[in-house]
Amino acid sequence: MAKFKVFISSVQDEFLIERQRLYDFIKNDELFTEYFDPFIFEKATAQDASASQLYIEQAKLCDVYIVLVGQQYGNALKDMLSPTEQEYIVAGKANAYRVGFIKDLNGEKRDSREETFFRKVQSELTYREFANVEVLISHVKSSLKEYLKYKGIIQTKSFDEQTLDEVSLQDIDDEKVSKFVKIANQYRGFPLSEAASTEQVLQHLRLMRKGVPCNGALLAFGKDPQYFFPTAVIKCAWFLGTETVKPMEDYQTFDGDVLEQINRSTSWVMSKLSLHVGLRDKSVQNDTEYELPRSVIFETIVNAVAHRDYNSNGSVQISVFRNRIVVRNPGTLPVDLKLEDLSKEHGSFPHNPFLAEVLYQTGYIEKYGTGTLENIRKMHEAKLLAPDINLTAEFITTIWRKNVDNLNVNVDNNLASNLASNLASNLASNLASKDAINKSVCSCIAKRMSREAIEDCILRLCIIEHSTEELANVLQKNVRYLRNEIIPSMVQEGKLLPTKQKTDPSQCYITHPKWKK
Repeated sequence: MAKFKVFISSVQDEFLIERQRLYDFIKNDELFTEYFDPFIFEKATAQDASASQLYIEQAKLCDVYIVLVGQQYGNALKDMLSPTEQEYIVAGKANAYRVGFIKDLNGEKRDSREETFFRKVQSELTYREFANVEVLISHVKSSLKEYLKYKGIIQTKSFDEQTLDEVSLQDIDDEKVSKFVKIANQYRGFPLSEAASTEQVLQHLRLMRKGVPCNGALLAFGKDPQYFFPTAVIKCAWFLGTETVKPMEDYQTFDGDVLEQINRSTSWVMSKLSLHVGLRDKSVQNDTEYELPRSVIFETIVNAVAHRDYNSNGSVQISVFRNRIVVRNPGTLPVDLKLEDLSKEHGSFPHNPFLAEVLYQTGYIEKYGTGTLENIRKMHEAKLLAPDINLTAEFITTIWRKNVDNLNVNVDNNLASNLASNLASNLASNLASKDAINKSVCSCIAKRMSREAIEDCILRLCIIEHSTEELANVLQKNVRYLRNEIIPSMVQEGKLLPTKQKTDPSQCYITHPKWKK
């Protein structure tokens, strides 16, 4: 087969050494030399065509385009683009697989035009930073391997279908599997009945290999997933300002299976946001609205968990700042997608397809690449900025909050005054979330209520997680009645989700994020 053409582009003077080293690496690597033919101008044979024409023609023909961005923009007249940027554009139009590598300048400034070009690359490509040529070679090696996997030339199993030698069915929680089947029946018409064994369910989900549960099974249904994958957690931090500086006002690490992590971290983030409670001028119920759509927070966290690179020692991290929420996961876009694709109709290419199937069956995700588009639409409806996505060594999503100086939390005058003067305190956060929700629902409470009315109130209350005791207190109902009659059936029907292990005495519940009455 013909080799894939790799075009290495950059300012020649600045990256003379790096270009030569990359060329030599690809030429001499046992795997890559078989499949790739690198091109740098220094190795081109003398031709009649001008240097610029030669570059453009090679950029049009390349399969893989590598661009190095540093300090200098390169030779260009005032109103002309540099050769590097011209090649970058041409390769893009030719649908080459483009990857960017940004040099860490250690505080030094780039040329103004190079800075503009850098921002362009940053907004369009998955890119990596490098401090020296050895790091650069390592990054390029990973990118070329991804390309060969994409082309089907080398075969590797996804992390979630791999197995560990010491794992057995004893490491899987049967109750979690049973709960999954109930919810999957509710949301997707899952074909197996609740009588199916754990092994049958895992086999159907293709999460068993030769009688051994796969990594995806441990992440979704394991008794102790962190025993096998200690960094497969979600770390959450709340900062009062706009920078990552100590002290943190609150810090939590959520472990357990991936569903528990998603539920608990979503609830934690929502508890840090402000809540507007409207007036009862159009109905007997107060309208409640968070400053950010809950579905956007939920969807972003689900994407981070589903698409992260579980081979990495990094964890999903969520930082809540005064002006934004930042969700980081150790992963990146697949070769099939470009950053610009996320803002339009696109396919779904999960890094962990079998784990994604579990999330799909429970209604947490859709299969068709709709998550980012839905987030953009929801933020637009709320008259807020669309989320920003940045691809460096991580996949970083930034969700911009409303201007907190102008927040209007209208529970009552005393509460609003208290919130304004104590925005930095935990008390204010709690009042702006759980207490405000409780107050809004209290107006609907009656001595005699139908089961449907009670369930409706519980679904509204559990936008933020509540314990059975807290629900009973707000609803003025018997704790045993809720614990034994109401909540179990709501969980079974997929309306409520527990946020902790079944045996945890402080068990709480949240409304299923995609439950529709």
